[in-house]
Amino acid sequence: MVAALTNESATSKSVYFAHCTSEMIFITHLLAEEPEKLAGPLLADTYVTLLKGRNAWYGQMLAKGELSRDMGDSISGKGMIQGVSAVGAFYELLSQPSLSVLHPGEKKPVAPVELCPILKTLYKILISREESSQAILQALRDETLNDPRERIEIAQSHAFYRPSLLGQP
Repeated sequence: MVAALTNESATSKSVYFAHCTSEMIFITHLLAEEPEKLAGPLLADTYVTLLKGRNAWYGQMLAKGELSRDMGDSISGKGMIQGVSAVGAFYELLSQPSLSVLHPGEKKPVAPVELCPILKTLYKILISREESSQAILQALRDETLNDPRERIEIAQSHAFYRPSLLGQP
């Protein structure tokens, strides 16, 4: 999506990749007891997903106006675009009222999804349809957006693991 909206700008793709990977690291620290073991596979999957996978293709087609969100996430010739349902599932999971983490800037408890602005924006584009594809660029340009390094530091410096998120005791 970002590539199509920015005419393949390497800088924009880099910023997007940095934010996406930092959010995925943050989420992994919430969901996995030993998140370090997922680092390699997570990075590889993120790289492929953002650059060349079906999800990247789908985002590009949405951004170019060649596909409509009304067409759904099962596309003839491509199959199921799993990123759409993944965005919805992770958004719902991280929005649970029983969860909270300390917001680094505001110093108050917030739902974990509040520290994932890219996930929130993708949810508004793909699921609730409150925003157009352009919203992802607005999110990347938001000067109040936490630095991706801060999100990773928060994840690595706090005991975030919540086994109950995945139905474990």
